[in-house]
Amino acid sequence: MLLKVILILSFILAITIGAHVLLYKAIANFFVITHTRVKVALFVCLLFLALSFMASFFLLRWQENGFTVGFYMFSATWTGSFINLLLAAGVSWLLIAIFRITGHNPNTRLIAASWFILAVLYSTYGVWNAFQPRIKTIHVKIKNLPEHWKNKTIVQLSDVHLGHIYGERFLNNLIKKVNATNPEIVFITGDLFDGMVSDLMHFARPLKLLKAPKGVFFITGNHEIYVGLNRALNVLNQTKIKILHNEVIETDGLQIIGISYPGIKKVNEINGFETLKQNPSHKVPRILLFHTPTNIRPKGKDELDQHFTTYWVPDTNFGFHKQLGVNLQISGHSHAGQIFPFGFLTKLIYKGHDYGLRREGGFYIYTTSGVGTWGPPMRTGNSPEIVAITLK
Repeated sequence: MLLKVILILSFILAITIGAHVLLYKAIANFFVITHTRVKVALFVCLLFLALSFMASFFLLRWQENGFTVGFYMFSATWTGSFINLLLAAGVSWLLIAIFRITGHNPNTRLIAASWFILAVLYSTYGVWNAFQPRIKTIHVKIKNLPEHWKNKTIVQLSDVHLGHIYGERFLNNLIKKVNATNPEIVFITGDLFDGMVSDLMHFARPLKLLKAPKGVFFITGNHEIYVGLNRALNVLNQTKIKILHNEVIETDGLQIIGISYPGIKKVNEINGFETLKQNPSHKVPRILLFHTPTNIRPKGKDELDQHFTTYWVPDTNFGFHKQLGVNLQISGHSHAGQIFPFGFLTKLIYKGHDYGLRREGGFYIYTTSGVGTWGPPMRTGNSPEIVAITLK
């Protein structure tokens, strides 16, 4: 397993360094940098930036202080900005090539400078956008919905990533927005906490302010594993939030199935599974909470394999969920790509289930873009959202 981790990290690092070398060549070419010392300084600077994000992970794990936290936030922001600068370089190369093919002599400095400035402005917008969660309202029709739940609102929060970047102030504002929707029930579908933070207990106080008559329910995501399950759950145990760990509960005729990440091996691992078996006609409406928009039975021999398949070859065949009589699955995890153009990649990987409401017969799945961010505190591919689902 250690060898697999080393190989994966080495591959990521190689890609990152290679991409920074491309940006170095683009800058040197566009702005006709010929002075040796300037070129060396530029290369060393970009090499340092290429290594910074991964280095910040290890530094933060080693010791958490003002410097390591600040370095992590700087390197994360640079990573998002770098993606946009690399895209700007690609567009510049394309425009310059088109000009030359058509017999023109383009001003490479002007073209590149214009696109690099746009990339910086786009990145600045992305950072601002990442801290402006919107209310996303959707309507879902569920067969045999009990009278109590008709036209009631359930709120989904996912991928908040509370930690160094999304702190207590952000959480307080988020909870105010959630409570303003007057939800009947609130579901938190994993990655409430970020895997890079050690101090979590101060989030307990604002989390106590979440209000919903039928309660607030939580399932784990992959980042709860990274941060340490006991540490994450200890925070929630200080609140009124109910943790669902592979179990079924029923409230006013609505069944809620909560499955912890990364899933289950056998269906009888679901506490209360007998309750589901006793209703083969599927007359009882059921909502499934699962962090990833995938099957609740993960592929892979071990935990690392399960993570790998979830990210790159996920199982989006929801046949088993339909057999269980699930009417609505709500998930997160993908961030809908978070930064342009990665939304195209998540759409391809999750076969269109990376974002939005999808229907297959009587089975619905809604995958949210999430509230927070992972890595770069930036959203240029979409907007963060609080999901308000009205049941019909």
